[in-house]
Amino acid sequence: MTEQNHSRTSKTGVEPIPPRDATGGLISRPAWVALAYLTLGVAWMVYSDGLLLAMAPDVASLAGIGRGKGVAFVLLTGWLLYGLLLRRDRRSTELHDAEQTQRQRAWRLLEAIADSSPDAIYAKDAEGRYLFANREVGRLLGTPVHELLGRTSAHLVSADEEARLRQEDRQALTASLPLSLETTLHTTDGERIYASTKGALRDQDGQMLGVFGVSRDITAHRLEETRWRQWAMAFENIRDGVMIIDAHCRIQTVNAAFSTITGYSAEDAVGASARLLQSGRHTAEFYQGMWDTLAIEGRWQGEIWNRRKNGEVYPEWLTLNVVRDGLGEVTHYVGVFTDVTRNKTIEAQLERLAHYDPLTELPNRALLGERLQQTLLRTSHRRMTTAIMVIDLDGFKTVNDSLGHPAGDELLVCVAARLQSRLCKEALLGRLGGDEFLVVMEGCDAPACVATVARELLDSLAAPVPLTCGQDVYVTASIGISFHPADDSRGVVELLRDADAAMYRAKEQGRNRFCFYTSNMNAEAIAKLEVEAALSQALDRGELLLHYQPKVDGQSGQVIGAEALLRWNRKGIGLVPPGQFIPVAEQSSLILDIGAWVIDEACRQVRVWMDAGQPLVRVAVNVAARQFTAGDLDQVVALALQRHRVDARWLEIEITEGMLIIDPQSSISMLKRIKALGVKLSLDDFGTGYSSLAYLQHFPLDALKIDQSFTRRIGEEPDGAALVDAVIALAHRLHLRVVAEGVETPEQRDYLRRKGCDEMQGYHFARPAPPAALQTLLAAQLPSARRSSPSTHETAQALA
Repeated sequence: MTEQNHSRTSKTGVEPIPPRDATGGLISRPAWVALAYLTLGVAWMVYSDGLLLAMAPDVASLAGIGRGKGVAFVLLTGWLLYGLLLRRDRRSTELHDAEQTQRQRAWRLLEAIADSSPDAIYAKDAEGRYLFANREVGRLLGTPVHELLGRTSAHLVSADEEARLRQEDRQALTASLPLSLETTLHTTDGERIYASTKGALRDQDGQMLGVFGVSRDITAHRLEETRWRQWAMAFENIRDGVMIIDAHCRIQTVNAAFSTITGYSAEDAVGASARLLQSGRHTAEFYQGMWDTLAIEGRWQGEIWNRRKNGEVYPEWLTLNVVRDGLGEVTHYVGVFTDVTRNKTIEAQLERLAHYDPLTELPNRALLGERLQQTLLRTSHRRMTTAIMVIDLDGFKTVNDSLGHPAGDELLVCVAARLQSRLCKEALLGRLGGDEFLVVMEGCDAPACVATVARELLDSLAAPVPLTCGQDVYVTASIGISFHPADDSRGVVELLRDADAAMYRAKEQGRNRFCFYTSNMNAEAIAKLEVEAALSQALDRGELLLHYQPKVDGQSGQVIGAEALLRWNRKGIGLVPPGQFIPVAEQSSLILDIGAWVIDEACRQVRVWMDAGQPLVRVAVNVAARQFTAGDLDQVVALALQRHRVDARWLEIEITEGMLIIDPQSSISMLKRIKALGVKLSLDDFGTGYSSLAYLQHFPLDALKIDQSFTRRIGEEPDGAALVDAVIALAHRLHLRVVAEGVETPEQRDYLRRKGCDEMQGYHFARPAPPAALQTLLAAQLPSARRSSPSTHETAQALA
């Protein structure tokens, strides 16, 4: 008891000064009390008898005094014992009160610590009732702590969560050591993740009181871990190479793409210097500038050449960023790079595509313009002359359309090779586009020298070109030549324009030749542009009209048909010769609208004659090649007939053999569709183009027209009529009518009549004239027609 009191008194901080033994050690309080009592008792027994003898006068008094001594001893020791017991009780009470105070202060301190903790701290009994809970527990459960004590959490969480918590508590009660658990709960903060430590709660005697728990909210930590896993996944799977280096340029970490790009594994790279990748292409100044930028701006980005493990040098796009600690000191550098080798290759390919023709691998128009500009500047400074040649293939379109675009491409490659083989190294050859090439010759002062080169280029194309399809093709070229500064051309545009004009003049002169530019060619080209511009508005302005040239019967001379010929009554100028505007229309898309208008206008005129009760004859309309190949000619014809309610027998379509030979199968299909409408078909200018007798019998034709160039030879050349005879004989063998164009003399008329030509037209009979003139001719022959046949209508039916 004394030892316990001593211990408790020391916890309260009240510490008496105990006696010391002979050795200088401390003597315990019970020993001190016993020693004092022994000393007093011994002293009393030793000295009390002597004192009593001295005080007793006789023996009888001595006995009484002895009894008094005993009583006194009892009283004295009782008093001492009472004092000691009273002091002990007081000391025990003081110690108990101090201990309670200390316990309460310690409990309040522990409670304050628990309430200050962000963790949820609690204790439960075996039934799950809360024995203790800190403030965080109450906050999470949404209940004041004093209301929570003595109750379970069943009314505060879902049944599933309560069952899970009870299960965890039971596991903690039976476990020998506290358990570490992770659980998810719905709290006032929403769904949260907790790391909990739970264990059995026991008293000093080891008796089970319940379970204690400490739960820490690790939601943010888990989210951070998830983000880190995502970043780690991205780090490892990103296509860009990533490396992290320390402040001393030692590689700390690399990702998989780093190894893929550089060839260095993580084991090779980690710990090595970043200089491991240097290619040697950059100077020390380059790297110094990089580090200076990093130091100032904290970031550097640019293209750099590095070296792979196999020694290959490659370009990469590198971004470097500085990582600093809280004090602003550099701790790491993060480098992210992309291998741009493929990009460089693509850039080079795009650069080549932008400046070189992918088919012939010659400089294209853009590069030719740049090179020509540089050449003109150089030769002007040196007072030299530059010559250019624009080369355009003759008949390329026919090859391309008949044999297909692959054959056309192969032909262009062969032509480019042949042209290049005839040029000197100093000459520049390029492809302007389509079937046009350009030659630039620097320092050619003599036109004769340029003419020699042009002849050699034409000669290089004279031999047939064998194609892989098994077909040999023949092409020629027309070359236009211009000089700088001899032709007063100020720059590239003017020089090309002049050579282009000369090239078209070469085509007009018969093709397969070259032509030098002259100043009047430019004026003609400008006039051509003006004609095209005005012609584009002629339809809207109502300036186009049709004249009709009669066709007469070869035997009777009666007018039995007419050809509609286009005329342009240009405002402020008058009638424009057909040779000045029809070729312009045929070379542009204007011919499609104009051609459709001609067919529609011819049908409209027939309708006018019908409504007026005037004589009718079949009207022939010429169709341009571009209009025929457009693919909708049959629809244009059908629409015009339907719109004006004209019977198809009064319309005839004239086509040239050049249109048919381009794509015979498509041509046959188109002709059959037109023929199905009831419209007559005739082949114009027969014998002047690339005739194919094998195909001729397959075309659903009604007539052949002898070209006027053959008609003019009758009587002028010894064998001039031989071709006429052959055409007439061929046509009749194929059961086709024969129409002779360009009949201008009685001799020609009589010869054709003797040979059995079915129809004739030309200036000998009548010139093209407005519709009224044709009706005058028809009206003049009406009496004769009535004498030879019952009615005009029957005559027309017979001719049909």
